[in-house]
Amino acid sequence: MDKETSLTKVQKEIETIASLGYKGMASHVPKGRKAIGFFCPYIPEELLHAAGFLPLRLTGMSIKMSHVQAHLPSNCCHLVKSSLESLLQGDLDFLQGVVFTQTCDSMQGLSDIWAHQRRLPMHFNLMVPTNLDSEHSRHYLKAEIERFKEFLESHSGRMTPERLKASIQLFNRIREKIGEIYTRRRKGLTSWSSGFFAQIIRAGYLIDRARYLELLEELLNALPEQTEDRKDLVPVYLSGNMAHSESYFSLIEDAGAMVVQDDLCCGARTLRLMVQEDVDPIEALTQRYFTSFFCPTKHKGTRAHEETLLREVQESGARGVIFLLYKYCEAHYFDYPDLRAALESKGIPCLLLDVEDPSQSLGQLKIRLQAFVEMLSD
Repeated sequence: MDKETSLTKVQKEIETIASLGYKGMASHVPKGRKAIGFFCPYIPEELLHAAGFLPLRLTGMSIKMSHVQAHLPSNCCHLVKSSLESLLQGDLDFLQGVVFTQTCDSMQGLSDIWAHQRRLPMHFNLMVPTNLDSEHSRHYLKAEIERFKEFLESHSGRMTPERLKASIQLFNRIREKIGEIYTRRRKGLTSWSSGFFAQIIRAGYLIDRARYLELLEELLNALPEQTEDRKDLVPVYLSGNMAHSESYFSLIEDAGAMVVQDDLCCGARTLRLMVQEDVDPIEALTQRYFTSFFCPTKHKGTRAHEETLLREVQESGARGVIFLLYKYCEAHYFDYPDLRAALESKGIPCLLLDVEDPSQSLGQLKIRLQAFVEMLSD
């Protein structure tokens, strides 16, 4: 099979997976595994995988809200509302369980409402500390990760150190390959549209991870060696609380820009650190999940997020920053004024786009994006 044929085949598989609704995902759960849903990148997927489950990231779907109004106030983000609606309509009945973590008020409230429905056999709350500067927070997180491991073992049997190390290695290789895709794309070594790039990232939260690694390797092996001229697209940095959405990435490209780096909730933010493979697995997971992210629901110094954002924007070569935020996400909106001020102090323009249902908000954003990109071009 030549490179072009191989690339076409892989692209088709990724596009199929990324476009699945929750009901469609049920038929793609690998034999011998059961799917467990989760929302937050603070959940150690390695533990879920080592316990024999398929970690399935719940990123919200476009769905008609017909039940959720009886359970939630209107000022909850689309992720919270659409996920509960999917549960109440039975679209998530194929899940074995769900894992929540301590983040925003809405998500913590959703955990209680979700558990009260009693639709899934397993339900767990991973209590990640909020103040990461506390001298006790790291020990607390390690105890929580050990408690999570014991919970999974109570449903699936003992998790051997060898199996956990194998899962850690698998996820590290996946992060390496995704990081390489980011780098090649930034250098213009891919011909993929921005929409397909978003599908690559999105598929990684839905598919069997061993198969996903194979697909990433096939994609990289099929890429041409020559550099593609993408000077017509303005490089931008994308930050926010969303998963990768094909529609938003395509909209940005249609406006004349390309996302060269991001700080999205399940994007490059999760690639900053690997899990050490030569130490105790629980200790290694604790270290990684304690230091990897700068989520606005966590405190780690007053300037930590600003400094990281400024460094990554400058290293990426982006001319501006787009903040893509779900409406009503208080944690991100509390951080936004300080982040904007830090960017403007360095002469870096930024644009705030707040949306509700990703499938219904595109038209009103198009003009604002085009105006922002034109400004960056000038």
